[in-house]
Amino acid sequence: MEFRLIYEGPLHGQGAKSPHKWEIRRALHPQLERLWQVRRPLHEASGHLLAHPARPGQTSVIVEKGGMLFAPLVTQRLDLYVELSVLLFRQQPRGALITDGGDIDNRLKTLLDGLRVPHGSNEGRQTLPDQPDPRPMFCLLEDDALVSKVTVESEQLLRPAKPDEVVAVISVNIKRTMLTPHNLAF
Repeated sequence: MEFRLIYEGPLHGQGAKSPHKWEIRRALHPQLERLWQVRRPLHEASGHLLAHPARPGQTSVIVEKGGMLFAPLVTQRLDLYVELSVLLFRQQPRGALITDGGDIDNRLKTLLDGLRVPHGSNEGRQTLPDQPDPRPMFCLLEDDALVSKVTVESEQLLRPAKPDEVVAVISVNIKRTMLTPHNLAF
């Protein structure tokens, strides 16, 4: 299964705090939720894949952390992994690897952390948002260890923006480690 996600906003480098990663999750949630609705195989499988608790004899992708529910698309229990290609538009010119907005590798790590389910309840949001968090929160990854390949291409963002603001086009290619009845939708 292949698709693209778009993230537009701040992308901090080294030392990015949990609330920033939470903002990335919230920004990508509507796109992933929509994917579950418009991709027919996913939509047809969502009844059991998004069940909480899992139905007897069925696999669910729902993960509970700190009282919150997350629905990662790529999970080990479905024998899936992912390859990512990121086109990163940023204020700095091509080749400027270490900048005011942060170096590319640390910004990429922050983006990957924002794509996955938080590791623990202390890695969640620090303050209550204006709107309640979705239930479940749709994420791309159960864990960033399921990423087998990442490529990054950097381009200069040619519109006014803050130094740490980016537009990231994330190409996602989900693959199976083996074909099972649970991952036919992928």
